[in-house]
Amino acid sequence: MKKNIILFFFLIPISIFAKYAKLSEIKTLTGVIEETTFINNNNKTTQYNIIFKKPNMLKKEILSPELNKGELYIYNNGEKITYLPAFEQLSREKVTSDDNSFLSVINYLLDKENSDEKFAKNYYLQKIKDFTLKNGNKIVFKSFENSKNYLLPSVIEIYDKNSLIAILKIKKYEVNKVISDKEFQIK
Repeated sequence: MKKNIILFFFLIPISIFAKYAKLSEIKTLTGVIEETTFINNNNKTTQYNIIFKKPNMLKKEILSPELNKGELYIYNNGEKITYLPAFEQLSREKVTSDDNSFLSVINYLLDKENSDEKFAKNYYLQKIKDFTLKNGNKIVFKSFENSKNYLLPSVIEIYDKNSLIAILKIKKYEVNKVISDKEFQIK
């Protein structure tokens, strides 16, 4: 009986850990993000589609507000391409560390899961509630979603020091959908 109890307590964490597919198996990720930013006592909510392809390709297409609808932001291997349809303007620049919080969070999770077994175990047990990125921003996971057996954050808060600067609500995740590199080019 005593052996069964010990075995039971040993198997619980393993079964929880085995419940989810490894984040490192994610090759592509798509979804819809509702981002609310808080700057100088003003709130702004933007909704956009995201397409992520490992290792560093991300495309954001703005859905709302109407004024910004159709804007494209493409992050590809250290370069940011911005297309503003209202002005028919295309620009290219180097990506800064503050430029895309979602890409930073995804890459942090993928890297940390591969390199830190304790972090991975706690992530899958949903004990990882916050961490700090290289740029100093604190990331707080408010909730998670199981998408095709992958545990993914569904609500993320971003802080600069103690000030809340953004809330990301992620919906409609699709994992490992076939995505061509052409998605990350402006036609």
